Amino acid sequence: MKKEIYTEIILDLYKNPVNRGKLEGADVEAQGGNPTCGDNVYFTMKIGEGKIQDIKFLGSGCAISTAAESLLTEMAKGKSVKHAKKISDEQLLGELGGIIQTRMKCALLGLNVLKKGLEAYEKSGGKKTVVKGIII
Repeated sequence: MKKEIYTEIILDLYKNPVNRGKLEGADVEAQGGNPTCGDNVYFTMKIGEGKIQDIKFLGSGCAISTAAESLLTEMAKGKSVKHAKKISDEQLLGELGGIIQTRMKCALLGLNVLKKGLEAYEKSGGKKTVVKGIII
């Protein structure tokens, strides 16, 4: 039996993404993409008391990258910056319901961009941080 490329979770989050949009006055902005396939993502986050108080994303890409970014916002919202940086590839892939090897970069784009944005925020000492042009 042939394995389906898109699970029900992926299709649902692609058609009805959560946390889609842009936060005005964000503490962290992180943008990046995968030039090989054309997927792009842009996260905006408000940080307070060391936690991700709110997070939104905008992006253009395939169903897998959009679903992963939407799911990732749910996994990170309300968590400490430290905790969000520890979200593993395996955790995200497990929540998505399985991704074929050739689509891993699509699924992990958002996670890589999110982590690089949070790392830059920590290095800045908690000052407003904008990171653009992250290439995965």
